[in-house]
Amino acid sequence: MTLEEAAAHWAAEINGWYGLNTSTEEVVDAFNNSYLDAKAYDGTSYVDMFFRDETGGYTKWLDTADREGLADCIEAARGKDLLPTYTDLGGNLLNKVRR
Repeated sequence: MTLEEAAAHWAAEINGWYGLNTSTEEVVDAFNNSYLDAKAYDGTSYVDMFFRDETGGYTKWLDTADREGLADCIEAARGKDLLPTYTDLGGNLLNKVRR
């Protein structure tokens, strides 16, 4: 799966969770600006570890941290505050919440 194909799935997931009305292009930009040079905990490529599948393409599945991270990058690029967490709103869970 290409980055653009995967990003279309990521955009749909982000929109479903957070209602950001983001586009595939915004997701690709957020990904390219925030993850391309990132390193995983063992020093290897974060992208290779968490965004690529066994064929070398991109996976359409995001874990919670990466879904939230992309959503925050999109909001930051829009000049908005990062999404609140449940903790920000007085709760005990760490996940981000829909606005």
